[in-house]
Amino acid sequence: MSDDFKRKLQDYKDGKLPEEERAELELELAKMETYQAYLDELLENEADRRDASQSPLTVGDAKMHKREAKLLRKGKWKARINTVLTLISLLIWITFLSSIGTSLFYSLGNPGYGNTDRHVVEAAIAVAYPNMDVRLSSDAGPYFNMKVKSPVTKTVGKEHMEVGDFSASFLFNWMRLYDFSWTDREANGKAMFQYPGSSGFNSDQAWERLQKLPEGTVAEAFVSYKRFYTTDEILQQFKGKEMNPLWFAVDSGDASAKWRSFNGGVELNPIGFPANPVWLPEDGIPSNVSEQKTGFLTLEKHSVTSYPSLDVYGSGDIRDENFVNTLKVLVKHKFIAKRLIPFVDLKATLDYVEKNGVKIYGVVVTGPTKEILKLKDDPEVSALQAGKVALWNW
Repeated sequence: MSDDFKRKLQDYKDGKLPEEERAELELELAKMETYQAYLDELLENEADRRDASQSPLTVGDAKMHKREAKLLRKGKWKARINTVLTLISLLIWITFLSSIGTSLFYSLGNPGYGNTDRHVVEAAIAVAYPNMDVRLSSDAGPYFNMKVKSPVTKTVGKEHMEVGDFSASFLFNWMRLYDFSWTDREANGKAMFQYPGSSGFNSDQAWERLQKLPEGTVAEAFVSYKRFYTTDEILQQFKGKEMNPLWFAVDSGDASAKWRSFNGGVELNPIGFPANPVWLPEDGIPSNVSEQKTGFLTLEKHSVTSYPSLDVYGSGDIRDENFVNTLKVLVKHKFIAKRLIPFVDLKATLDYVEKNGVKIYGVVVTGPTKEILKLKDDPEVSALQAGKVALWNW
């Protein structure tokens, strides 16, 4: 601090500064905390000297000190408010710029990162949660966050029933949190299948439950078989029957042998694929492609995509290839997939299926309850677990 400025401060205190210089100095004091602190020191020293000489302040001096203190407080508050406003403005700009960056990030690539993340989540649920289906929507926010959500549905009879909600949040491509919120406790029951050649579990209670259900009901059931089938073979088992296969449990070999052995041959964490495949983006053929600007530097593409047609009771090669490719996607994006299905060794399962082929030993079926009861007479059926029941919608 210069001697000249100190002189001005002393003159300001003594009331000797001209009006123009006083206004300039007051403006300086409002901005510079260092100068204000120095003036405080001068005032305190003056007060100490007067106290020591027991010389009371005059009325004029008291008014001057009061005015100086008021100016100092006003200057300090102005500085604080300016600092807060500056920080708020900076935060708004950072939020705005990060929102643009987030939109660009999740739209990068073909398909974009956002589409890929949603597909991985949908695929993981499709292969590890029998007869569960989600169709995710996403909302990208600032700071490279994306939230996805979807109702969880089950097919019972001919109806897709909403049984809960799924939500998850991403930071870049890392899925931080996810949650299943079930509105139907019955639908959240653990699916289990009996592995071929094992004693498994007793199905008497499940058969009895189905027998006691009235005629006008439809049901979901988890059916286990005594041997392995190819995809085409298992589909042929349902040709001409009044029930639909919904999901197929696939042998994962040594990948789950330890847990099966511990559970007496019961597979509590089955892995498989739905009757309606989880198509990969590259499986589809887009047409009628159009683009629409949705925001600053962002475009939204619209198209109609067609996928391979399937024989209801066949097309095993297409279904098997889709399942293997889905496992490859999950292995590639294991940090997302393992959050949802930590109980499955995806890499070991993929290696086993690629080497040994798709071997099916269990099916989730739905249809009229009395039709499902007929499976009790099927010599190839080893066990059954009853699932969700609904009123007639067949």
